[in-house]
Amino acid sequence: MLALELLAVLQLCRSNDCDGNCAGTAFLQQHHQLMLQRSLNVSQNVSQASGLLDRILFLTEPWDEAQCARAPWMCAAPFDCLNTTGQVETLQELKQHLAKPSGVNLQSWCHANPTQWQPGFECIIKQDLQGYAALMRQSSIEYHYEIYDASYCFMSGHCENDQVTLNTTVQEAEQLCDERFPEPQGWRSVGLQFPMPSPPFWTMADVKQIELLACATASYHCDVIYCRQTYCQMEEYKKIFATN
Repeated sequence: MLALELLAVLQLCRSNDCDGNCAGTAFLQQHHQLMLQRSLNVSQNVSQASGLLDRILFLTEPWDEAQCARAPWMCAAPFDCLNTTGQVETLQELKQHLAKPSGVNLQSWCHANPTQWQPGFECIIKQDLQGYAALMRQSSIEYHYEIYDASYCFMSGHCENDQVTLNTTVQEAEQLCDERFPEPQGWRSVGLQFPMPSPPFWTMADVKQIELLACATASYHCDVIYCRQTYCQMEEYKKIFATN
């Protein structure tokens, strides 16, 4: 999934050399800081908090040739992160409206944290949904956010989703998203706003928002395969989340 909200934890852990408890601690610290700033209702503080989160969650510097050398697929079609066509929206524009008039917004990946470039390549370019699943599982283990991904998988219904296959295309996933999240207030009108996690795992409202974002960024079908091949098969998470 395009789980940029979890990259905040990833970056905090890296910068502070945290142990395995870092994820939960970082989530709580981040949540409490934002709640305090909201309660103060001071526009300057809110603006500073927003800027800080942007620097953690997103690639905030412009694309250049050096970055293209690191991930050449990001500078070619369909991403075109050098914006040779002038079609890549700004981050502020995406926060208001993520999908394009035609449907999914592949160029939104240009704003993703660099740790998401390889999963984007597997999901969108190679269309290797198993490769995507393997990368996401590895990341969830390395940065200790398995419980959040597991809750997303079960609470979204991905574990029971038999419509997505290893051969599902972006276009077919768009149709599934239209059926699941029709307008108004569906995936085609969502803005790039990530939920703030509240331990111990996601709420249903959080899960729906993440699904909407996945639809708009063309990773919905890749998420389903990721879930079905990992957490949906694990007894420890079935005991927590599975219902009869």
